[in-house]
Amino acid sequence: MKLLKLAVAVCAAGLLSVGASAQEKPGNIASLELQTPKNGMVKQYEEGRKAKVLWHKQQKDTQPLFVSEILTGEGTGQYIVGQFGLHWADLDKPSVPESADQEEYFKVVGPSVEKMTAAYYEFLPDWSNPSPDNGPKYIEVTTFHVRYGRGDDFRSAIAKVHEANQKLKSPTNYSWYRLVDGGPGGTYVLTTPHANWASFENDPNVKPMRDRLREAFGEQEAMSVIERLDASIDGTYSYLIQPRPDLSYMPAK
Repeated sequence: MKLLKLAVAVCAAGLLSVGASAQEKPGNIASLELQTPKNGMVKQYEEGRKAKVLWHKQQKDTQPLFVSEILTGEGTGQYIVGQFGLHWADLDKPSVPESADQEEYFKVVGPSVEKMTAAYYEFLPDWSNPSPDNGPKYIEVTTFHVRYGRGDDFRSAIAKVHEANQKLKSPTNYSWYRLVDGGPGGTYVLTTPHANWASFENDPNVKPMRDRLREAFGEQEAMSVIERLDASIDGTYSYLIQPRPDLSYMPAK
């Protein structure tokens, strides 16, 4: 359960600045690892990650590798490492051989890692309005656990909320993701980028969701959307991450 609450967060950091995949058009799959440094070995872990960045440069790796640090919640102090914009077929032909990549990981990073878990997520562009800012300082994350049998209600309601935002040209940026493999079904994640701490204040230019739905569709449809959301959501979990470009790898252009 902890992996589901935490690992997808890095999708936001990666997809906000996604690099090219092995194919011309980037895909929507993210391959993620949640890494927990051993007690007292954070410095060694970060030094190992920086060494691995240099290794990727030496290999002329064409695939970016994004790293973020978890700042709040149960996973505070953990790191998320991921590749983004993938097609499933890209996993069959990585730009650097998987055996060589694993050998280098166990050499420079693995000795400082207590635990590692993996998962795959899908970016949902039809629900999203990503930020043009490729370098947010923080990313706010909310994980939604959908009740069994209520997936259609949840999906149709979220699609309506996005439609209202587009119709009203609401100045909001956000991205949606779905857990594909690595945990229970019915797990969706909403991410929101922030430039600084001040941006967490309520924006007077952004109306509450209920008011946006009323303005876009009228009272009856607005209440229908709210009722579907309330009935379909089993629970939520929120936390904050910070992208770590100093630990991430970006290919030379």
